[in-house]
Amino acid sequence: MVRVISISDEVYIELSRMKNGKSFTQLLKTLIDQCESKGDPKKILEFLDTHEALSEESAKKITTEIEEGRKRAVPRKIE
Repeated sequence: MVRVISISDEVYIELSRMKNGKSFTQLLKTLIDQCESKGDPKKILEFLDTHEALSEESAKKITTEIEEGRKRAVPRKIE
């Protein structure tokens, strides 16, 4: 099954540079496999505790990017 996700142009460019002939799926699987703390709630909490909260400006920027991405998204036809 294929899923459609929205990412910012900045992230797309970085991922494109990292591909080296791989598909995006292969690249993302490699990155996920390399992540030592995936799914470990303690590691996630440690990460959150060691990073500052988002500024109001950053939060608004992220929200705007998400909203714009949703506007550009094309709904899939369900058959």
